[in-house]
Amino acid sequence: MNNEKQNKLKMRDIITLSIFNIAIIVIMFVTKMCTMMLTTPAFDYLFYVGIMGLLCAPVFVVMSNKVAKRGTYLITGIFGGLFITVMGSPWFLPVMIVVGIVCEIIMIGQDTYRNPKRNGIAYSVYWALYALGSAIPMFFFKEQYLNSLKESYTEEGIKTLVRFYGSWDMLLLIAVITIVLSAIGFIVGKKLMKKHIEKAKLV
Repeated sequence: MNNEKQNKLKMRDIITLSIFNIAIIVIMFVTKMCTMMLTTPAFDYLFYVGIMGLLCAPVFVVMSNKVAKRGTYLITGIFGGLFITVMGSPWFLPVMIVVGIVCEIIMIGQDTYRNPKRNGIAYSVYWALYALGSAIPMFFFKEQYLNSLKESYTEEGIKTLVRFYGSWDMLLLIAVITIVLSAIGFIVGKKLMKKHIEKAKLV
């Protein structure tokens, strides 16, 4: 019973998660804008989620170790879904809630958020599912989705989108790239936390 109570999020934890997730969203937004404006569409589709996972990792590692309670991934997923909703894709919110729940299942157990292997696996899965979730419209409401893009995308741009998010070979490649970059980010984030945050006794 004591362990169950300790694992429950308190208001202080929710505030901490909110602050850190706002920082994560800022990193996500800047990353997406940079990859869109400074790289080719092919590079953007292949790498942008992985780069997000890479750059957000140090913030997430500190946040998840500081709070270290069940619900951390779910709240992070909700924030991520709300971010994409504001960007114009409200269908992505329920996707991210499911992603958060899947990661919470991976994290079942005692003190798993401070277990770098378990947390690192869940973190990589989180971003891989985030990337794959972006392809959902291509498989479930493709015609409606593509029609909605005609005002903001060129015909060539739509063809490129379909090539990367409408084919399983490209989706598999995107998932692999995302997992690798997210894992690298998590390892670097863990080392940075040990070197700076833990020494300062902030976690």
